[in-house]
Amino acid sequence: MPEQSVIKRFETSCIACDTWIIAYRSSAFPQPYYLVWYTDNSTGDRLLMYRNAGIFVTGDLATITAEAEARLSSLQHTDKTARWLKQVQGLEPSVSNVYDMDYICNALRRKKLSLKVMDALSNFIDLFGDYANSLTTTDHLQVFREHPVIETFIAHYYQYIFWPRLQQGEKFRDAERPELAVDHRALLDVFQEMRGYFEADIRVMSPTTH
Repeated sequence: MPEQSVIKRFETSCIACDTWIIAYRSSAFPQPYYLVWYTDNSTGDRLLMYRNAGIFVTGDLATITAEAEARLSSLQHTDKTARWLKQVQGLEPSVSNVYDMDYICNALRRKKLSLKVMDALSNFIDLFGDYANSLTTTDHLQVFREHPVIETFIAHYYQYIFWPRLQQGEKFRDAERPELAVDHRALLDVFQEMRGYFEADIRVMSPTTH
């Protein structure tokens, strides 16, 4: 039935369960990795992580849900996450967002902060906050969100990009935005430190046998 194919679409299950797949690209790794991001109604946004520390990732998008389900007992998750894994069985996974670390880093080095770069950096800062929120052992990393250079960036982003774009829609013009008044070298250094913590916690496991 056509209705059934619509109901079972991968994206529909992601929306219903507040659980998504994201891609992470970095020259620190030989290939892109895929992660699972989800919302816990009681504790906020999180990444799917191992209970004893480590971000769950896989290099194979096609098998990510099967890999997560096979390791579920060792992962920190919610009932919605388990329900999502059941709902998406047999469906082709899709990526909701891509995080390209070298793209951000190179732009910060050149001090070329286009709208695309600003969006990418803001998205990573949010992702890092969700990572820090995922386990009690990573909670101390929330301090990066309060770093003066990160607070300056976020304040600028929301004042001149996020809220104006939301309010103005297609009329939004980034050319009218003032230059970000921040020490670009300091911003790069803090970004690299956050990236280092994040990438050091990525745990690549051998594929499970199905």
